[in-house]
Amino acid sequence: MNFVSSPGRFLSEIYDFYPGQEYDLEYKYEEKQTKPVKEQLEEYLTGKREQFDVPLDLTDTGTEFQQQVWRAIQAIPYGQTITYKQLAEQVGRPPEAVRAVGHAVAMNPLLILVPCHRVIKANGDLGKYRGGVAAKQKLLELEQTVITKKAAPPRRLPLPHLSQLNRPGL
Repeated sequence: MNFVSSPGRFLSEIYDFYPGQEYDLEYKYEEKQTKPVKEQLEEYLTGKREQFDVPLDLTDTGTEFQQQVWRAIQAIPYGQTITYKQLAEQVGRPPEAVRAVGHAVAMNPLLILVPCHRVIKANGDLGKYRGGVAAKQKLLELEQTVITKKAAPPRRLPLPHLSQLNRPGL
């Protein structure tokens, strides 16, 4: 897998991520390769999956710095966010490198699979997102909802009162 398009965009969006290769690119639809990705994305979007285990191929995409940023993004835990500044520090760059890091995040060709929606501004604003800010908000809300459901205490079981113990027929 080497590209996930934005909602409502045309396949030609791929040229933004592989500039100058318009005539070298070959589009293939192979059920064997696309079915696991589709299934895992559907599982993620319905709250049944937190991590993806489909193979990602970013070898011919981006600069070495961008690939370093994308690897760091993949390490952000489900349901959590980090700031562009924190991401810069994680890849060994000074805090002033937030613009370069932001550009690397924006050039992520694998929406959701490389969860760049988990990177936000230091002031808490969401920042931009190739899929749209509304989509970024929904993805973050989805992850928080799943985390909240998992952390919810179990319902209280109807246990008998001490006075009812050892009484047959209860």
